[in-house]
Amino acid sequence: MSRLLAIDIGNTHIKIGLCSHERWVEEWRLATDMRRTPDEYRLFVRGLLLESNIETVDRAIVASVVPILTPFFLRVLESVSLSRPQEVVPPGYGLEVDYPPANLGSDRFVNALAAWQLTRRSVVVVDVGTTATVDAVVDGVFIGGAIAPGPHFLTQALAEGTARLPHVTPVIEPWSIGKNTEQAIRAGVGQGFVGMVKGLIENTRDVIGADAEVVLTGGWSQRLQPYLGFPVRLEPRLTLEGLRYADEWLLAKRI
Repeated sequence: MSRLLAIDIGNTHIKIGLCSHERWVEEWRLATDMRRTPDEYRLFVRGLLLESNIETVDRAIVASVVPILTPFFLRVLESVSLSRPQEVVPPGYGLEVDYPPANLGSDRFVNALAAWQLTRRSVVVVDVGTTATVDAVVDGVFIGGAIAPGPHFLTQALAEGTARLPHVTPVIEPWSIGKNTEQAIRAGVGQGFVGMVKGLIENTRDVIGADAEVVLTGGWSQRLQPYLGFPVRLEPRLTLEGLRYADEWLLAKRI
């Protein structure tokens, strides 16, 4: 049985997916922690696989925006993969890039790769989590996008940059007028975040075409979707799918 282990190393979380015959059979998430040693990560990954009664996988692939952790995970994956683990480094994999490759995070790239493979048309790729990224793909070319702070950064900035405003857990409320300071912050951050992302999507469509499909992913995607006011394609596994497409491209190159 052909098994692929895909890992997306982000600034806040590390997403791990186990794919068998193009179907995701397991998904895990852990907090990104630079204090963990390679041995700790190795034991963690091996433990996850053993929970699924698996000792080794056929292939492994990594996308990382945390350079210090990348070699750790490549060594971890060497211990569980029957072939050499691969790191996704743009460009390539069936998606051209009109953007400085050294400045393009692998998470944005694999999201764009997946969105292009899923739609095969001009597409706006939206990832809302720790940050909000709104990127554009036209005719199989990543042409760039926008990066903005996510809700947690917004509340953190208010709390740390002022003397009297408290730190508030961000949410998207259905109302826009708060009746006290905490509600006012929630209204400003939540509805402000909606307006910001919505505006960035509309601006991107103004450039690449009003009929461009919107693909939405990330930890805030399900909370954001009802407030956008236009159809979007919700893809919670977009990053993992991008890693799977990258693996398929690499396999085809070896044949």
